[in-house]
Amino acid sequence: MLKITPTILAAVPDGDNGKIGLILELCETPAGRQTPFPAERASLRRFVKTMDWNTAIRILHHIGSGIPLFLAAIAALVLARFVFVRTTSFTADAELFDNPNPAYAIAFGGFLLGAGLALSGTFFGGREEDGLDAVAKLLVEGALVVALLRLSVLINDHFILGSFCITKEISEDRNLGVGFCVAGSSLACGVILNGAMTGYSRGFAQGLRDTILFWLVAQLALTLACAIYRKTMRYDVHRLIEYDDNTAVGVGFGGFLVGMGIVLRSALLHSGAGSLGSELVISGFLALLAAALLVSVNKLVLWLLFPRADYEDEVELNGNAAVAIVAAGAMIAAALFLASIVQRLPPQ
Repeated sequence: MLKITPTILAAVPDGDNGKIGLILELCETPAGRQTPFPAERASLRRFVKTMDWNTAIRILHHIGSGIPLFLAAIAALVLARFVFVRTTSFTADAELFDNPNPAYAIAFGGFLLGAGLALSGTFFGGREEDGLDAVAKLLVEGALVVALLRLSVLINDHFILGSFCITKEISEDRNLGVGFCVAGSSLACGVILNGAMTGYSRGFAQGLRDTILFWLVAQLALTLACAIYRKTMRYDVHRLIEYDDNTAVGVGFGGFLVGMGIVLRSALLHSGAGSLGSELVISGFLALLAAALLVSVNKLVLWLLFPRADYEDEVELNGNAAVAIVAAGAMIAAALFLASIVQRLPPQ
């Protein structure tokens, strides 16, 4: 017969409070035999006795109080799924089960991930409210976020990807490039909405109004930046995606969209401390500055990544998706760097 006993691998002193933290390994010891390391077992007992259980209880209480908000966010995510399925021309079951369509899955999955990113912003400040009030506010904000995300995708479909029929390209042609563009658009808008939800307002109703206004500022900047991106590339982005089913171009453009969403989010973070008019002007200026910087560094990043090859030739002529994936990852990384420096100054 065997029993499980803890074997101590290391004793780690805590210099702040003099307590001992132990790293344990469970091992099997035959019953009836003395467990080795009795001194370490005594140290374990002393550690348990001296542990600050109040801190552990507070942590568990904090996590437990957030579970209703988590469940409310899941309900809002289910709403996002319902809205996408009901407001698009696709037949979800046919695209996913009857005749699995990767292009549709990429677009649908990107929308849900974008919704998750946006909904995570609704937790900002929610823990300061009482339980039921916090849940009710999160559900209302979640419904607004889902509506704005769907509206963003519709706007982007018309103004950013408007030269071809997205439904036809995804459902009939199974165009992966279009799927990546739609997913990138959803992720960009989700990140923007996340930033719009972190602002400060003088009331719940004003908070909803401010969210819409700041989202609109960033949406305009996103549309303008994508138009400039298309002008700066040697090839016709839309033509290659639509007629050549060029997945590489779609991946590259989708990565740019995600990166743009990240830098635009930084322009919206913690807005609303001053008057609404001045805050909108500041956010608009930062959004345009962030968009201009990312578009400007795009070529530089591509040249530094592929000094021995021409990125545009690789994706246009060779349809090199491997190169496009690397470039998209690098563009998102560069956007993260820019987002850390393009932010509003803290209030004095």
